[in-house]
Amino acid sequence: MNVSFIDCHRFAPSLAALGLLAGFGSSAAAQEPLPELVVTATRIPIPAEQSGSAITVLTEQELEQRQIHVVADALRDVPGATVSRSGGPGALTEVYLRGAESNQTLVLIDGVEVNNPDGGAFDFSNLLDLEVERIEILRGPQSVLWGSSAIGGVINIVTRRAEQPWQASARLEAGSFATRQAAGSVGGRGDRYDALLSGTWFDTNGWSAGSAWRGNSEDDATTIGTLLLKGSARPHDDLELSVMERYTHTRSDFDAFLGGSIRPVVDSNDQADSRQNLLRLQGRFTLFGGAWEHLLGASRYDLDSKIDSTGFEAFDSTGHSNQFDYQSNYFLSTPGAEQTLTVLVKDKQDEARNTYFASNSIHNTGLALQYGLGLKERLFLTVGARHDFNDRFDDADTYRLTAAYLWPATGARLHTSYGTAVKNPTLTELFGFSGDFQGNPDLQPEESRGFDIGWEQALFDQRLRFDVTGFHNRIDNTIVGAGRTVINLPGESRARGIELSVNAELTPKLNGTLAYTYTDAEDSEGQAIPRRPRHLASLNLNYRATDRTNLNLAVRYSGSFTDTAFDSETFATTPVTLDGYTVVNLAASYQWNDRWQWYGRIENLFDERYEDVLGYSGTERGLYLGARYRF
Repeated sequence: MNVSFIDCHRFAPSLAALGLLAGFGSSAAAQEPLPELVVTATRIPIPAEQSGSAITVLTEQELEQRQIHVVADALRDVPGATVSRSGGPGALTEVYLRGAESNQTLVLIDGVEVNNPDGGAFDFSNLLDLEVERIEILRGPQSVLWGSSAIGGVINIVTRRAEQPWQASARLEAGSFATRQAAGSVGGRGDRYDALLSGTWFDTNGWSAGSAWRGNSEDDATTIGTLLLKGSARPHDDLELSVMERYTHTRSDFDAFLGGSIRPVVDSNDQADSRQNLLRLQGRFTLFGGAWEHLLGASRYDLDSKIDSTGFEAFDSTGHSNQFDYQSNYFLSTPGAEQTLTVLVKDKQDEARNTYFASNSIHNTGLALQYGLGLKERLFLTVGARHDFNDRFDDADTYRLTAAYLWPATGARLHTSYGTAVKNPTLTELFGFSGDFQGNPDLQPEESRGFDIGWEQALFDQRLRFDVTGFHNRIDNTIVGAGRTVINLPGESRARGIELSVNAELTPKLNGTLAYTYTDAEDSEGQAIPRRPRHLASLNLNYRATDRTNLNLAVRYSGSFTDTAFDSETFATTPVTLDGYTVVNLAASYQWNDRWQWYGRIENLFDERYEDVLGYSGTERGLYLGARYRF
C-alpha cells in the first residue's frame, strides 16, 4: 500500500522518537529544521539523504513560484523525465522516465494507482495542480515495492490535508485563448480529525492541436473539472482511518491523425470525453509505542472514455481497478544501528472492455519483503524481494538492492541501486483495439534490470548542492507494433545516460535549480527509440525581490529527437527527426496582504515553434493573470 497517503511530515516525529532517523535527535530537531522526507523509495518516511535510489521531490512552494497549474509541466524540470504532449491543454500527455515507455512508469495519486486499467499509461492531460503538496519522482526499476508498470520508475503525487481549525481558499485566473480557471477549497482540522473539500474548473478555447505551420488553424477547446474530498479520523492515538475521493471530467477537442511526414495531423471535429473516479480507504494502527505499524487499504479506480472521430464509429472504453493491500513495518533501534522490516501484500484486478472486445481482466497478487539497515548514521542499506502470482502469465520474481554512504564532514554522499522489474502486457495488446488491429494473446511480460550510481556534494555551507548520477537499464521482451498486431521483440532494448541536478542559493534573495539529462535509448535492433531526446535541460531562477514580490524565470531546452511517421493504409513506419527547441516562461506574484495575492505569467515568452509529437503543436505564447485568496 502507499504510505504517502499518510501525512509524512506529521508522522516524522514518531519516527524520531524511536530513533529511526539517523542524526535526528530531539535536541537537534528543536534547533534545526526537519530534513526533507521521502516516502516512495522505501514506503516509509526517511530523510532523502538516506535513500540509495535516485529520487526528486517537487514541492508546493516550487509549483506556486513557477505558477504551474498542469502537473506534467512540472515534470519537465525533473532529471530523467521526458514529457510529450500532443497539442495544447487537455491533449494526450505522456511521461517517459529514463528512456522507458510511458506505460512502464507507475503513477499514484494519494495512494491510488492510476495507470489505465487496461494496463496502459496514465494520461497526464487532465491532472491539474489541485491541492498538490508534493510530487516524488523515483527512477529506476521498482517492482519490488510497487509491482508491474514500474520499469522506468514511480511518480507519486500527494495532495495536502487540512492544517488549520478552519481554512478556505479561492483562486481565479484568465488569459490568452479565452482561458479561464477557478479553484477553491474549504476544510478544517481538530485534535482527532481533518477534512478538506476542494475543486477546480479549467476552460480554454486553446489553439490548433495540429501545428499551424503545417496548415492547421482550427482552435481545439478543453474543459476540465475536478473535485477532491480528503479526510481522516483518529479515534485513538494509535489508530487513524482515512478516506480520499477524487472525480475528474474532461472534454477536449483534437485533430485527426492521418500519418505521413508533411501534414500528419489535420483540422477536424474530433472530440474526447473521459470520466475518472478514484477512491481510497485506509487504516493505520501502531503497537508498542509505534515500533510496529500496520496499514490496511482498499482502492478503486474507474476510467470511462469516449472518442467521437469524423468518419469513424464512436469508440467507447470502460475500465476499473480494484486493489486491496496490507503493509507491516517493524522498527528496531539498537546502539549504532537502525533496522526496518517491511512486509507487503497487494491483490489487484484490472478489468477493461472497449467497442471491439468484451470485458477481460488480469488478476495479480504480490508478496514482498524488504529489510533496511542504518549503521552509525553513515551507511544505509536496503534489500528487497517480491513474488507475483499471475492468472495469465508465469509467476514473476523481482529484487532490489540500494546503498547510501554519507561523509557529513565534507557534505558528500554516494548512492547506488540495482533492481529488476516487470510490465504485464495491456489488455488492448492481448485482445485488440479494432478490426485493423489484432491482439496477441501469446505476449509475454516485459522484464528489465537496471542500476545507477551517483555522487551528491554540498558546498559553501549547504548553499550549493549538486548530484550527478549515471544509469543503465536493459529491457527484454519489449512489446512493439508489427503490422496489424504486436509482438515481443527478440533481444534487449537498453537506455543509459547521465542525470545532473544542481540547487544553489546564489544570494539570500535569489536561488536557482538546474537539471540536465543525457539519454541514449535504443531498441534491440540498434534503432533510436522515438521521442527520447539525447539532451534535456531546464533552469529555474527564483528572485524574492521584496517580502511581497516574487519573480521567477524558467528556461527549458530539448535537443532534437526522432519520431515516427505512420502510413495508415500500409501500416509502414518511417523515422522523422524533429528539431530541438528552447521555451522561456516568466512568472511574477505580489502578496497584497495576509490574504490576497495577485499573480501573472507569460508562457513561451519568445513564441518558440516546436513539436513534442510529430504534427502536434507545442505551447503557444500566452499571457495569464490571476488572484488568490486564503483564509
